[in-house]
Amino acid sequence: MTKPRILIVEDNVEVAEMLNFFFSSHGYDVLVAYDGETAIRSCRTDLPSLVLLDVGLPDIDGFTVCRTLRQTARGRHLPVIFATKRDRKADKMEGLSLGADDFIAKPFDLEELFLRVQNAISRSARNSLTDPRTGLPALEAVRQEMARVANLPNRKTITFHLHHLDHFRDLYSSLAVTDVIRATALLLNSVLNDLGQADDFLGQSGDDTFVIICAAGQANEIVETVVKQFDERAHQHYSFGQREGEAVRAHDANNNERTLPILKLDAELS
Repeated sequence: MTKPRILIVEDNVEVAEMLNFFFSSHGYDVLVAYDGETAIRSCRTDLPSLVLLDVGLPDIDGFTVCRTLRQTARGRHLPVIFATKRDRKADKMEGLSLGADDFIAKPFDLEELFLRVQNAISRSARNSLTDPRTGLPALEAVRQEMARVANLPNRKTITFHLHHLDHFRDLYSSLAVTDVIRATALLLNSVLNDLGQADDFLGQSGDDTFVIICAAGQANEIVETVVKQFDERAHQHYSFGQREGEAVRAHDANNNERTLPILKLDAELS
């Protein structure tokens, strides 16, 4: 099962390790960054569902980290909670004005912090701003970004469709489908980081639909690379020996052999 992924940004090693242990034991996939620049890079490459962000960092402060994230297409809707010793009203106002979702002062109660994290992720998913499985901007955020670039001639929208998920779900389970969705998101993000620009957008408008908005001149190369790499990796989602070329041989509940199409990803440019 794919766990919600949170990024803890904390320069105090003991506090970071304590939070890592606590959230890991509560079913989260946890990443840790000890400085601001590492946190920004991790948000770009690792797709967390939420950032738990300290203000006092050794290189740049947490406010600068949040401000930087909010200026990028992929970080604009990412839930951020400030967790810090700073308890002045001015600090809280600055954090919230930057679009932070919550602000909790140290020393904090772990159970309260857990509920705040859980609620922020749930609220973002409920408002279709982020998908908790992948950390990607979700349907409403995709719509907003597409509207923002609709009349920009130098931008292209690529819509990727993931095919045959229903067959895959019948063969394995809904949890296995979640793993496929997560792996597809990471693949798209990796290719976009390699071939795209910092402000290119990647979102998820449905279980089987992903959207990239990028420079027009890079769109074709991104499509070709993504589709090629997906095809090369598709067999990894199946049990050994089941795949035969472009199909999978499996048995249904009555032990009748069936031939099913393998997972496929295609793209449409607009």
